[in-house]
Amino acid sequence: MIRFGGPASLKGRAPGAGESHGAALGADPRDLARAAKAKGYRAAYTPQVSLGEPEKIKAIREAFAAEDVMLAEVGYWDNIMDLDMTERARHRKAVTDALALAEEVGARCAVDIFGSYCRGNGNSVHTARNFSAEAFEDAVDMARGFIDAVKPKSAYFCYEIFPFSVVDSPEAIEKLIWAVDRKQFGVHLDLVNLVNCPRAYWGNADIARDCVRRFGNRIVASHVKDIKMKEPAISVILEEVVAGEGVIDFGVFAKALNDLPQEIPFMLEHLAGEAEYDRAAAFVRARAAEAGVKI
Repeated sequence: MIRFGGPASLKGRAPGAGESHGAALGADPRDLARAAKAKGYRAAYTPQVSLGEPEKIKAIREAFAAEDVMLAEVGYWDNIMDLDMTERARHRKAVTDALALAEEVGARCAVDIFGSYCRGNGNSVHTARNFSAEAFEDAVDMARGFIDAVKPKSAYFCYEIFPFSVVDSPEAIEKLIWAVDRKQFGVHLDLVNLVNCPRAYWGNADIARDCVRRFGNRIVASHVKDIKMKEPAISVILEEVVAGEGVIDFGVFAKALNDLPQEIPFMLEHLAGEAEYDRAAAFVRARAAEAGVKI
């Protein structure tokens, strides 16, 4: 069962770039929770808070529970494979803290990219080593390490699906689930991030069904966005766009996840402001309704 959500804004102010995955807590968390509910959202990103702020954590947890708005995730998107060992250690501690925070605040999961064997930004510097047997083993060891350190009972650790790392296909994700062998290792399903070639672009509905078939019971959260292939072009260039401007089959995607028994946050992301989020939400809701899913 899906819980549709996205970033909420206050007093008409569009979410800033740093708030796409959780508003800065300059506002009362009760106002943020009410703003999410006013948008018709049943899930929201965890407002920015640190593990060392127990009173804020408690206030956030209680505010969103009072409005029946699920906290979807605590995100930390930085390079846990950094070749600078000091930076690597810092990022891995931050991911451990993110999982502990997700457990404390009542979020569904903590999510991070695998990163890249490079110095600095693992989102945009890529290497063949990211697809090696070593990378798979590192992904397994890190996931086990985060989970075993925190021992969460409700929150899950997930890797962000990413076309430039070992977490790049349904087959790889399924293999990781078996290898990690931890109950609290979940799947954060981002369908767009699995679209990495024209075949996947046109067959995205089949990919959504395949993911549910392979590991539906392990899907704990999802990002919802659209993608468009640049034309005319000889090489493949894929760009994220507002829902409805690309090819993602939101009806199939929503129904495939909604038919699962667990509650899954179904979260809009990466848009420029409130108007784009509202437009995307309306389109996704319409396509889901056509598939018999009310969100």
